[in-house]
Amino acid sequence: MKDFFLSYNQADRDWAEWIAWQLEEAGYSTVIQAWDFAAGGNFVLEMDRAAKEARGTVAVLSENYFSALYTQPEWAAAFAQDPTGAQRQLIPVRVRECTPAGLLAAITYIDLVGLEPAGAKTQLLAGIQEKRLKPAREPPFPGGAAGQGAAPPAFPASPLPPIDLSHLPAGAPHFLGRQAELAALDQAWAETGRTPIVQLIAPGGTGKTSLMTRWVDRLRAENWRGAKRVFAWSFYSQGSGEDRRASEDGFLDAAIRFFGVTVEAAASPWDKGEQLATTVAAYRSLLILDGLEPLQYPPGHALAGELKAPGVQTLLKRLAARGQRGLVLITSREHLADLADRARDAERPDAGVLLLDLDNLVDSDGARLLYRLGVRRAGAAAIAEHAAATDAELQAASREVEGHALTLALLGSYLARAWGGDARKRDMVDFARANERTHRGHAFRAIAAYETWFTREGAAGERALAALRLVGFFDRPASRANLAALRQPPAIAGLTEALVGLDEPDWHGTLADLAHAGLLRFDAGSGSVDAHPLLREYFAQRLRHDLPAAWREGHRRLYEQIKTDTPYRPDGLAGLQPLYQAVAHGCQAGLVQEACDEVYRERILRGTGLDGFYSAKKLGAFGADLGALACFFDPPWRRPVPQLEEANQAWLLNEAAIRLRALGRLAEALEPVRAGAKMRVRQNVWNNAAASYNNLSELQLSLGQIDAAVQEAALAVEYADRSGDTFLRMVMRTALANARQQQGESELARQGFAEAEGMQAEWQPEYPLLYSLRGFQYGERLLAAAERAAWRGAGDAATLAACAGVAQRATQTLEWIKGKLGLLDEALDHLTLARCALYADLLQDQPPGADARGECEAAVSGLRAAGTQHELPRGLLTRAWLRHACGDADGARADLAEVETLASRGGMKLFLADLALTRARLFRDRAQLQLARELIDECGYGRRRPELQDAEQQAERDDG
Repeated sequence: MKDFFLSYNQADRDWAEWIAWQLEEAGYSTVIQAWDFAAGGNFVLEMDRAAKEARGTVAVLSENYFSALYTQPEWAAAFAQDPTGAQRQLIPVRVRECTPAGLLAAITYIDLVGLEPAGAKTQLLAGIQEKRLKPAREPPFPGGAAGQGAAPPAFPASPLPPIDLSHLPAGAPHFLGRQAELAALDQAWAETGRTPIVQLIAPGGTGKTSLMTRWVDRLRAENWRGAKRVFAWSFYSQGSGEDRRASEDGFLDAAIRFFGVTVEAAASPWDKGEQLATTVAAYRSLLILDGLEPLQYPPGHALAGELKAPGVQTLLKRLAARGQRGLVLITSREHLADLADRARDAERPDAGVLLLDLDNLVDSDGARLLYRLGVRRAGAAAIAEHAAATDAELQAASREVEGHALTLALLGSYLARAWGGDARKRDMVDFARANERTHRGHAFRAIAAYETWFTREGAAGERALAALRLVGFFDRPASRANLAALRQPPAIAGLTEALVGLDEPDWHGTLADLAHAGLLRFDAGSGSVDAHPLLREYFAQRLRHDLPAAWREGHRRLYEQIKTDTPYRPDGLAGLQPLYQAVAHGCQAGLVQEACDEVYRERILRGTGLDGFYSAKKLGAFGADLGALACFFDPPWRRPVPQLEEANQAWLLNEAAIRLRALGRLAEALEPVRAGAKMRVRQNVWNNAAASYNNLSELQLSLGQIDAAVQEAALAVEYADRSGDTFLRMVMRTALANARQQQGESELARQGFAEAEGMQAEWQPEYPLLYSLRGFQYGERLLAAAERAAWRGAGDAATLAACAGVAQRATQTLEWIKGKLGLLDEALDHLTLARCALYADLLQDQPPGADARGECEAAVSGLRAAGTQHELPRGLLTRAWLRHACGDADGARADLAEVETLASRGGMKLFLADLALTRARLFRDRAQLQLARELIDECGYGRRRPELQDAEQQAERDDG
């Protein structure tokens, strides 16, 4: 007979193991599932036997415990045998904030909440031993004066820091070994500020998450070692396949709320990442980002390893650059290219980013893992526990899968259950046929062996296999409602026949048995199920290829269940998450048009009118929207799926381009814009074709591909002419003229602008000048000579006259549009006026006057208010020049630093060239001058070549 049976929910396993350890160290005997339930046993029966054979039950209390299904009969059985508590057969131990209710409320519990380890141990053993709680010191006399005779105050228990680990996978296995890596993590945390970021890099299934979980458990056992904030997020719960549709939006939303960051919901992801970095760095924070690779470009991509999530990218870059007192722990299958310049190596021993490339398990650790999982004999010969690490059969088994942790876990469980723990039966798994280039092949072979065994195990095996296959429908944990939808009658042919009509105890027993085998993660309280990403991927592939009808029907059921159970138009990003899932399931079911119209357009966007686009305009959820849009493409972002109506295809191409652009992914935005343009040409919809080619030209210009931009703009002119629309014909000519101006074809640009202005006068005789963006672009062309002369400090009457003439134009157009168009239009006119005044002042060898300063501030503040970050660098570059001319070198540097941030986000090379040239001229920086030449040559930026030559000649004079 054992002393105590530990009753707990899996979410509190760490507490249960700590309690069991303390009790056994004190001389008690315990039974605990984590240590005593052998592979192959029946989970429910072993629970029943353990409870009966122990003289008392220790109930580990938390909200998890009260919501779990199996913990209720465990404590109820102990209560029934001792309802008065006289024999103390039920001893509750409260480990997390919770309030016992019902019959449990009447039982005094041992309270460990908020205690240090030493105090918690004392409290636990005192409660178990029924010690009389007489204090060690004499209590103070109650009737005396305040403080008289009072004992010294006791050392207060350290309060637990704010902690949120709820977004990590529950029940991640703890693989053996990894002592060197654990020590490196300990050192990184202890060396406050030296190592702000640690990357754990390894292929899938190697044990990155397991190692992270082990280390976190060690911190938790030591009261978090001084951490003031602990927050974790797993991106594996958003998909980990090659399509990589995960979004950063959910993480940013949750982290901003957890850390108490004040930022607008619709703010750009860059701003959210910046503000979050500032707050994280203000505390000794532990921030865990598990499974980051869904946010990285995959291997083989031109940007392989780089983050395509600008908010997370900004967060990590800021923390790596400025340092912090805490630590960011990242796990990923690929190195983060964004942090490569700050990675610690032999040449940079003090760099702040530590890389830990996680190797597979060494032979001895692989052998120990197999033994722990129940592989304890070789043929008829038993393997002794003390010899497991060196056993030849176990080591050979580990080597055959190259020590791949997940494969070893699956193999060990399989051999224990199917072959009585015989290591020699591993030849039943044909690892020789696994893909040699990836450990995924080894893991898939082990899963396939399980499948084969289940098919031979009668009704129980059929149930287990059917339940296991269901994880293939999900890229995140499956809820109780999700699973119920798949199990409901009628059965999904070839898939769920064994599950339809199964009562809840048998269903939970099946899931618990699979969880015990290490194939699933099952929370009996919530009814949710999850699995390792490689298992999800395996069963998704099998269902899609072997049971295509079942694949579609399963996704159809999930689509219907989720969209029915979710409020029609939920608020906030968290509220929208189920609808994003519904879109994915609907598309997999073949209900593409319906998912687009009824869920994405109607419920996520809340329509496309002036009050629509809720997710983007109100929440800034560009990444989440993009993940949903990817479901309508094959492949992203080249062509929409053919099931969509043609009008929807063109609209979705535009939607994808807008969101890619908003996320700074300009090069990727080229594909949907180009595809949309070609589609409009095929349809002979000339006005839309002209607009699409104009958008394509603007993108090419931003990326510094000027020759291509000229070609696309010429096509926009051609299709605008075919449309016969006077406004479009005028607009497209200004776009072509602007592209030619950047190319250096100054006279062709002048002719184009003049022709367009003639069309403007014909179209709107009362407004005969180009205005808005078109007027600004024409003004740039007219000011080109004055701008160059102002940099050289040498002008003439003609350049001063040009400044006055352009200022007159801008004053007139500003009067026309003020209060009638948008903030951007007004801001651009103010910028034109600022430049005219600045150039005139510099040409007359005088500091910038009030007009230049006032118009410049109006321009920059207007561009900010307009929210057009792709236009803001224009104003900042002008203001940096003005500030420097006023003697404010620091202000100029600050403006230029902001230009660098904005232009780098989307690879806006023309602005980067302008930036380098401006820095070179203002601060006599030869390195920036060389960079300017490289960028100008690369882009064919002919407009800047004369100015570059001037700057190079000035540099030569300075050197001479």
